[in-house]
Amino acid sequence: MNIKKLIREEFNKYNKQLKHINEANVVGKTIVNVDIQEEYSSYIKSSMSLSDWVNFINDSAENNRIVFLFNGPELGYKDENEYKHWLFELGIEEDVLMHAIFYDKGYAFFRNCMDQEIDHDAIVALIQYMIENNINDSRDIDEEMWNDFTEQVDVDSDDLRSLENSDNMITIPDLMDFLKNLSNIVLTGGGVEECLKEVEIALIALNKDYNILNEYTF
Repeated sequence: MNIKKLIREEFNKYNKQLKHINEANVVGKTIVNVDIQEEYSSYIKSSMSLSDWVNFINDSAENNRIVFLFNGPELGYKDENEYKHWLFELGIEEDVLMHAIFYDKGYAFFRNCMDQEIDHDAIVALIQYMIENNINDSRDIDEEMWNDFTEQVDVDSDDLRSLENSDNMITIPDLMDFLKNLSNIVLTGGGVEECLKEVEIALIALNKDYNILNEYTF
């Protein structure tokens, strides 16, 4: 048994519990809504109340910064204006939409690692190593650098070596530059083990503190 890995997993479980907060705590925050959009409505409605979320956003806009991350035309979905119209029809107030920040975030930059169930600490370590070495695509990491990475990190990196000489790459998305400018982050949206998890991993790699508003996740 890998004792170090077991301790890290237990710490991550405890840390995850601490990150979940209640609506009453959300004042002076940046509320980042991930993929709450029409294309995912069937998934959303099975896990959370859209009408309650709309009321929450409208009520919170005065005392918090509102950000909408979404998947757009690159995936065949609505563009920003069409997305805003859907939110308006859903009940988000016009003034809230005017002052909110919208960002088409892209998709699946870390999913190859996630889908292989590679430890999140290892993924974060690789992302940080890539950023430090100005590498945007894991296929650009040569054997010498893989060896250097393996020696440097305090995580189980063996599974990550499967990316070496493979098209199953991970990339550093432009989203990372956007997230650098945010603080006091509260996440809503989903999917909690998919797109929302990618945003979480990006925030951890950037050493950004954040919380998750569990009531409004799917």
